[in-house]
Amino acid sequence: RTIDALKPVDIPGETPQASIEDIFAEVSKNRVLAASKVQRFMGAGGDARQMINAARRLIFLKGRGAHDYKFSSAVLEDYYHVSSEWRSLFFALSVYGLRGSRDPGNQLVERTRNAFRA
Repeated sequence: RTIDALKPVDIPGETPQASIEDIFAEVSKNRVLAASKVQRFMGAGGDARQMINAARRLIFLKGRGAHDYKFSSAVLEDYYHVSSEWRSLFFALSVYGLRGSRDPGNQLVERTRNAFRA
């Protein structure tokens, strides 16, 4: 596979938020399909800020190590520095290093939630 061979696929979500939820659920199952969905969403004028916020939230909740935090920080900050011609593909391919909504949560978040319940 080559990076420029990624083809956009349809997303079943009826709203932008539903589409983003579908994409990040797919990240946990099939990153190739998730990347293709991101390509469609971003290529159709999807809100990059919504995607970035969702990705950040999942890194905070699901991240497991320094690489998760460093990679996501670099990718999500660099998005706006990539030429507009390549932004959709850049973000789409970033899902290979991001966390999905169905990934297990990290222990710190669970301990913090339990502490607030006590």
